[in-house]
Amino acid sequence: MIGATYRLQFRAGVGFDEACAIVPHLARAGFSHLYASPIFAATAGSTHGYDVTDHQRLDPSLGDEAAFERLVAALREHGVGLLLDIVPNHMAASTENPWWRDVVKHGAKSQYSDHFDIDWTAEKLILPILGKPYGRALADGDIVRRDHPEWGPVLSVPGHDLPLMPGTETIADVHECHEAQPYRLAHWRLGRDGISFRRFFEVTGLVGVRVEDEAVFDDVHALIQRLVDEGKVTAVRVDHVDGLADPAAYLDHLAARLGVPILVEKILEGHEALPSWPVVGTTGYEFMAAMAALFVDGDGLARLASDYQAIGEDDIALLTRRAKREIINRNLSGELRRLASLARTVFADDLDARDFGPVTVREGIAALAEGMPVYRTYVTAEAGPGDRETLAIARRDGALAEKLEDSSILDALIALLHDPGEDPYAREFVSRFQQLTGPLMAKAVEDTLFFRHHRLLALNEVGGDLAPELGPERFLRVAQVDGLAATQTHDTKRGEDARARLYALSDPVAVSLWEDVWPQLPCEVSLRWRWAFGQMLFASAPLTADPAFPDRFREAALKTVREAMEDTSWTRTDADFEARVIATADAMTEVHAERLMPLSEVARSGAVIGLAQALLKTTTRPAPDIYQGTFGWDFSMVDPDNRRPVDFAAEARLCEAALAADAQSLVTDWTDGRIKARILLEGLAERREKPDLFTRGRLESVPILGFAPGEGGEDWASPVPVYAFTRTLGEDVALVVVPVRPLQFLGSGGLILREESLDSLAIAVDRLLVARVTGLTLAPGESPLAPHFSRFPVLFATSW
Repeated sequence: MIGATYRLQFRAGVGFDEACAIVPHLARAGFSHLYASPIFAATAGSTHGYDVTDHQRLDPSLGDEAAFERLVAALREHGVGLLLDIVPNHMAASTENPWWRDVVKHGAKSQYSDHFDIDWTAEKLILPILGKPYGRALADGDIVRRDHPEWGPVLSVPGHDLPLMPGTETIADVHECHEAQPYRLAHWRLGRDGISFRRFFEVTGLVGVRVEDEAVFDDVHALIQRLVDEGKVTAVRVDHVDGLADPAAYLDHLAARLGVPILVEKILEGHEALPSWPVVGTTGYEFMAAMAALFVDGDGLARLASDYQAIGEDDIALLTRRAKREIINRNLSGELRRLASLARTVFADDLDARDFGPVTVREGIAALAEGMPVYRTYVTAEAGPGDRETLAIARRDGALAEKLEDSSILDALIALLHDPGEDPYAREFVSRFQQLTGPLMAKAVEDTLFFRHHRLLALNEVGGDLAPELGPERFLRVAQVDGLAATQTHDTKRGEDARARLYALSDPVAVSLWEDVWPQLPCEVSLRWRWAFGQMLFASAPLTADPAFPDRFREAALKTVREAMEDTSWTRTDADFEARVIATADAMTEVHAERLMPLSEVARSGAVIGLAQALLKTTTRPAPDIYQGTFGWDFSMVDPDNRRPVDFAAEARLCEAALAADAQSLVTDWTDGRIKARILLEGLAERREKPDLFTRGRLESVPILGFAPGEGGEDWASPVPVYAFTRTLGEDVALVVVPVRPLQFLGSGGLILREESLDSLAIAVDRLLVARVTGLTLAPGESPLAPHFSRFPVLFATSW
């Protein structure tokens, strides 16, 4: 059973021995599992491990087998399991990868040619790795023949050595030798529309793996199978499950083979439910999105929208369609081309469809993909009711997205997706269409639109929604589903406490302050970017002096404008514009302490929300996930800022200090982060003491009695400022009450609320409960809340 996980990023100085050193701290804190990023061999210098080069050996940069055994022994000694992230969808398209190297050398005749998702109907294996067009690279001497110490004769280009096909080693002329190979070297830009293999998203350095093939599955999972069989790995997390040809079949196979709990990285949109897979849930992006449902104020969001419309487009549906259209026709044009070719092959035998021309088919596929409301469907032999409903929405919205010359192409494509039958080309089309729509959604929405639209950046998060459903009902619906409760990962756009500050910015009082602050910030680019950078600055400003902050903020600002792909991009850099962005970022960080001073109370309110978020994470869903280094405050920005090295010893000391401190000290000295650590530790401790309560207990929303009066004595027109939830199992009860609109109720110092501002609020309890941290009690009946919030910013009470 997965109880609570600590997410650890290997690499960047963290190997098996470094992980071994933190195991005692994890055990004391109450974690059931160390949740590890991939540990199998990856490309040299990899900072993340998702570019696997060899599934059958551990990455030597993390340590040798003996070091891994020491980690396993430490985990066993302390009763902590190992939840391991595995990457079945893709591997590094690098000759460091022995399977790929063999394919490069032998082409379709390689024993590994079917391991990768390569279009072998193409004339050559396209390798878009040159820094300039082939002819110029050849003329400039960038492509040379040389002898590799291990592989023999190779063609060498900057950064790559490529083995020669047997029988071609004696060809002296470089160009003639190249032309005799089963591969074709090409300028990196050809990867956009001339690629001959399936990629991970648009990354040409990552090639799709065909784990749907039994032999490939066996080769990919041989080592993880052994580690599970030996009891060294006790649970797995499957990376990018939507990239697989048939996720359901893969997970059925994996579950039968491994027999351990499985989590999946899966983005769920809105009311979308996880398919009936043999897994214990997702890694929790939907939980992160549900935080917005609780903490974003609808009235304040509407005011922000009104202000933002004066400086930037706020038609989310239009902006989404535009981003999707750009990505599928530009970044993913190679995948679109291949799909169109498959569809025309199928239509050739259909008298009603064979007259659709290549442009019509391509436009129809693009429109349908653009209209998808979720990441993908899961059609195999025939579409089920849910997938049919999804495709109907895709058809309707796709027709809106693209003004098609002949919209009947959508009906033909829908019919094909509904029932591909036994035609291998039809089945391949359905599989590849489904493998395309996920990357399209991720790249267009999360990695493009979320860097273009800036009304409230708290919403621009992985799995987030720019037009969210607000209120406790959404949160409760998500919190009751199995899976991890995550509020930060290695892929999030900003740290959990930075996001909490932005939730606080949606309070109507905060919006009024924001309206005065943001126009005063220095800026050498547009008003829209001033608004965006201003929110980024407010969210990430450190509590204490950080000499690295200007550099960090500058890099985050540059990444933001490049990902937006409007004024500049990673591949079409506008140096003048980026110079102005840098000047703006530097000017903002120079004056942030002074210019953001009017928002200091909002930042303090954000800290209260951050603590509420931490308590909800550890007390609602069955399995909380705490990201490395986030026991204390975390105001990090977009990766790689959120992957900076962590001082694990300091984090352990913080936790020890938090447990030793009294409530008054925690509240008074809240900036040191002990208060957040204490809240997390209290939740973890209660889980350890009463595990069944959190895995089987009933989670319910509890009404707040006696809404606080507004000015003039009228009843509250806006949402009540606190929400309450209980977990109940038999005689065991855990009560959680958190402020969700704390700004207007903050006291003059620290993070506590003014007692007089909440003195009419109460909660009904049916037994004696004792508040953790403060020790205050809630007597049966209507128990007032003001005494609790005047001493500590959140309330966590449990039955004896």
